[in-house]
Amino acid sequence: MTSSLGTSFRQSGSSFLVGFAGDLDAAAGPALEHVLDCVPTGTTVVLLDVHGLEFLDSTGLLLFLDLHYRAELRGLKVIVVGWQAQPRSLMEKVGCLPEPSAPAGNGAALLGFRRMIRLRAERQRDTAAHVSTGSGVPTR
Repeated sequence: MTSSLGTSFRQSGSSFLVGFAGDLDAAAGPALEHVLDCVPTGTTVVLLDVHGLEFLDSTGLLLFLDLHYRAELRGLKVIVVGWQAQPRSLMEKVGCLPEPSAPAGNGAALLGFRRMIRLRAERQRDTAAHVSTGSGVPTR
């Protein structure tokens, strides 16, 4: 399967811009796996620009979440901008948004993205606690 995801990179001071264009689906896995290899030493902020992202499916979303998570593990602040209609719609559905207090548009998608990251981190913490205690019951 050939990926139609394109990436571009630009350094500006301690920030690093990663631009995405095309489709973010299962075929994009290898490309996303190596994005952080391009981030120079001394970078503190990674800006993920998804203006050119035309299509996002659930597999692509998981790959994107993994990229976000790996960047944060490296101590990088991650900012995502430019959600387009189809990816934003998926984000809102998966993130159970819009909530009554959630803003419309990119704000709702961003809230959904943050919610998914928080839930994923909680699941990983629960799994780690479960493994370390050997109790058979995840702890919180």
